[in-house]
Amino acid sequence: MQKRKPLFSKTLAIALSGVLTFTASPAHALLGEQVLNEGMTHPDVKVLQEELKILGLYELENATAYYDEYTAQSVRSFQISNNLEINGTFDLATYETLQNVKNGTAGEQVVALAPNVNKASKLTFNRALNLKDSGQDVERLQEALKAIGYLDIDECTDYFGEQTKTALMSFQEDNELAPDGLAGLRSIEAINQVLTGRGIALPEVSRGSDIGGLVADIISTGKKYLGVRYTFGGTSPKGFDCSGFTSYVYKQNGISIPRATTGQATAGTKVAKSDLQPGDLIIFSNTYKAGPSHAGIYIGEGQFIHASSVGSGGVIISDINSNYYLNHFSYGRRVL
Repeated sequence: MQKRKPLFSKTLAIALSGVLTFTASPAHALLGEQVLNEGMTHPDVKVLQEELKILGLYELENATAYYDEYTAQSVRSFQISNNLEINGTFDLATYETLQNVKNGTAGEQVVALAPNVNKASKLTFNRALNLKDSGQDVERLQEALKAIGYLDIDECTDYFGEQTKTALMSFQEDNELAPDGLAGLRSIEAINQVLTGRGIALPEVSRGSDIGGLVADIISTGKKYLGVRYTFGGTSPKGFDCSGFTSYVYKQNGISIPRATTGQATAGTKVAKSDLQPGDLIIFSNTYKAGPSHAGIYIGEGQFIHASSVGSGGVIISDINSNYYLNHFSYGRRVL
């Protein structure tokens, strides 16, 4: 078991315990006498978790005596919010600041975040993010990687593609983390440290707009049918062909486009490949006949979802820059 490291004299701790109020039992009122680290099991850990829960930083229903990853993340969140060293360890400085916050005596010693950084600048760990995941948390991850110079894209999306994975792996390598391309707890913490240390403020979340919400709904609808078989002439979840899939997905979200690929090729406004945005209809030509012959829906980062007749067929996600599709891409159509 890890050796205890007294932070200050027991006499002082007892004196303080007579002033401060704790949610735990009096037997645990000496929180702060011991440095608490990840991996430790100690009764004071439960007290700490309960204190953090009151502050809205520890969301697990039941506190324990084990200092796990989630506890360390909660402590780091508190440290970030109060301009402390971000080490995930419940040390003297963190203890004293916690008491100041609890007693409303923080004053100028405690600030919300580093200059020019607001709470929205911090990534929140709700789940590990991996290749092909989607959601607003993916978009925030991209914004963070872009802000610290690892992701070179014009517009962030809510899709975790190969470009995001490569950027994340580069960051992990530079910060002595396992370069697995998985945005887990430690990677999110490391990114937050860099953001805070540089005083970087991420842009406000933009997906709350009507168009942004519609795009997310279209992509979500399309992904519901991943794996549905390819059926020539198919227009339902029992089986789709390419244009049957695109027309069905858009229709489910209140957008009407022609049924056939040739008609879809003239719908909406023409968009160059460099200007594609998630939610755009994309058209391919000469895949098996002259003229427009295949359609899909762009979901960001060079990825699109479509009903493919190739191989075993079905609704899949493909790379628009793979050799086959790169050679047959025609243009996008903005139908939103």
